[in-house]
Amino acid sequence: MANFVAGGDATFDPVKGRVLMSEHRLILVTSKAKTVVPVTSIFDIAVGQVPPEVEEFFDYTVMVGYIVGNRRRTTVIGGDRETIEKFSLLLFRAALNGSTTLVKHPAKVGGRVMDTPKRETGLHLDYESVVFPGNDVLGESDEPFEIDLASVIFFEVIERTIDDEKRLVLSVQHVENGQTVTTEISMGSRRKMNILGRYLRLIYHWIKSDVRDVEIEEETLEVLVGLYSTGPEIDIASLLDLEEDELEHRLAELFDDDLITDEELPCDLTPQGRFVVNEEIEDVNV
Repeated sequence: MANFVAGGDATFDPVKGRVLMSEHRLILVTSKAKTVVPVTSIFDIAVGQVPPEVEEFFDYTVMVGYIVGNRRRTTVIGGDRETIEKFSLLLFRAALNGSTTLVKHPAKVGGRVMDTPKRETGLHLDYESVVFPGNDVLGESDEPFEIDLASVIFFEVIERTIDDEKRLVLSVQHVENGQTVTTEISMGSRRKMNILGRYLRLIYHWIKSDVRDVEIEEETLEVLVGLYSTGPEIDIASLLDLEEDELEHRLAELFDDDLITDEELPCDLTPQGRFVVNEEIEDVNV
């Protein structure tokens, strides 16, 4: 899948090889050796943080921390950015998909604390969202829901006592139906909680970086918000009192900035487009 530079423990000796990935294990293969890393032994996945020891070899890397016996070891896998990003998403999914998760949604609506009961559910990672599909084995009847990662405003890891046990809880503020809500997520494994936190930080950083230098005129932002807030059956031009030529111009600007999927209607917002709108909604709510 990718070439790599690997360091077994404290040092990083460059080794060119191949990386193979399955649902249950990561395999590093060189001409002289094969290292098998069970997914259950991975405790950290750090993307894009190139260690000084290997920065001369690669521009983009993922550093994988795993445990062998009682020792922590680290492998740095490097390559071109697109390959490493795709590989990293596979790693995160292998480590977390199917995990049993305790979720309170919503824990807050705006600043109001809700008495929503916690429920045990599954977890599935998509690029644009974290999905909680319910738990058929436990007879979970609640509807599945998801957190759109482009809607995330803020998140933090806090410690709570749950069933007489201290647990890490990931508290995620995000925009849902035009208002700020907070979802609290917990798993019994601190290892998995660390990896989930890494995943949210990574996707949030990717989306935010993509729009960091985008400058949008107020009239163009109004079109973006209008697309976000209405369905395809609504005449956006009439809603915003725009001439068709003006609307076409605004749509072309949004498409050029990668904020919508097509420069002609009907179209959807990209994750970057939803991120921009949700920041605008949060500014208004504040």
